[in-house]
Amino acid sequence: MIDLTARSAAFTLALAASGSAMAQSGLDPSTLDDVLEGFDAPAQPVSPSGGDLDNVLDGFDDAPSPSDGAESAGPDTALPSPWTLSGSVSVSAAYDYTQNAPAAGEYDKRGLSRTRAKAALKLKGDLPDQFAVPLRVLGEVSAAHDFVYALRGRSDYNATITNSFERDVNLGELYASAELGGGFELTLGRQVIVWGTSETLRVVDVVNPLDRRELGMVDIEDVRLPLAMARADYITGPWTATALVIPHIRFNKLAPSYSPYDPQNGAAPPQDVPDDGLDNAEFAASLRGNFSGWDVSFHAANVFEDGGHKESVNGETRIRHERLTLLGVTGDVALGNWLLKGEAAHLDGLETLGEPNKDFRRTDVLLGMEYSGLTDTTVSFDVLNRHLHDWSPALIPEGLKRNSQQYALRFSGDYLREKLHVTLLTTRISPLTKGGGYSRAAVEYDIRDALSVTGGVTVYHDGTRSPFKGLGDNDRVFVELKQSF
Repeated sequence: MIDLTARSAAFTLALAASGSAMAQSGLDPSTLDDVLEGFDAPAQPVSPSGGDLDNVLDGFDDAPSPSDGAESAGPDTALPSPWTLSGSVSVSAAYDYTQNAPAAGEYDKRGLSRTRAKAALKLKGDLPDQFAVPLRVLGEVSAAHDFVYALRGRSDYNATITNSFERDVNLGELYASAELGGGFELTLGRQVIVWGTSETLRVVDVVNPLDRRELGMVDIEDVRLPLAMARADYITGPWTATALVIPHIRFNKLAPSYSPYDPQNGAAPPQDVPDDGLDNAEFAASLRGNFSGWDVSFHAANVFEDGGHKESVNGETRIRHERLTLLGVTGDVALGNWLLKGEAAHLDGLETLGEPNKDFRRTDVLLGMEYSGLTDTTVSFDVLNRHLHDWSPALIPEGLKRNSQQYALRFSGDYLREKLHVTLLTTRISPLTKGGGYSRAAVEYDIRDALSVTGGVTVYHDGTRSPFKGLGDNDRVFVELKQSF
């Protein structure tokens, strides 16, 4: 038990010394005596059982009731919300500097080609207690408006262009995912499935179609279009098995007719799109293994061809989409500062206009390497060979070769304490001198947290091969100011 008598005596001596000092400084010690009156009185003994101290502390060891906690909890102690809202607002502009003067009846594609404002929102929720199983919810939406058509005169543009670009509202991923226990997870809704190891070239990445309206302006990770599907995952150890059922039929979004990136360079043929539903559903599955220093995955899919092919139907040329069967494998291995990666896929069911009603097979093989031995810098190089089986000279007018190569070289670096981000990318189709491709250089600077400005240039290499045939005059400079939250 604490000796309160000894404490009181020590405290009295200390104050007496202070009183002497006050007397020497001219202060009246009697004043201090009045203040300290009673401190030198004998201390009352404390009973072994706690006595009065127990009365003072009475109730401190009682467990608080739930109602007490609820009443005392203020804003600082409230439970965090299971919802997270993030997004961005941006303004961007582009200027085309290599377009030719317009021919009679065409609009002028030179000069300012974009003044776009865009807002994007993402809502995520992790709801472990509200339902019988842990549930994760995600939703994305974006809206953009391009003011260039009002600035330059909307009447100068074909309606297909303004309808595609002037107002653009997109529903992105929107799904709910439930953990069913035992390693099983079920996800329903609009989703993006990323297969493969390359950041630029596609081999096994056949699930989602692409937005190709402005080819080469952004990376592939930003142009995948979500599909409504049911996804089931089973995880055991380093392995993840995934099965997909996709009743939502959607194909690549191409540049509108008469626009700078129009692959048809005019009115596009009508397109046959199968109806949504289980009767036309696409199916896909994968098995992925993640190990220390290396990964491997196996893929299978039965899907419609996103790009489509031209076909003559009753004397009319139309775009048709046939079902393809894919079997593929990917892998990568880390060796020090090097990452070696590869993909291979065999596709069956391809059709062409040159030899209608004949199914073709194609084997695609990609090899790539990535080096990260330089400070805050990564360099990667990928080469892809597509081998068309049963090739014949009848396919030459369509630009189809027995073997076709595509190359991609990428440089990424972070500088100025990771405030400055530089990306250089070039991709070409064989033959290198005339196959076609594009090169893009972009520099992003973080003005402050969540506020950045990006500027760059995209140069197109005209060629004889699709999709770059006729795109050589679309070189443009671009700038974007973006605020994230």
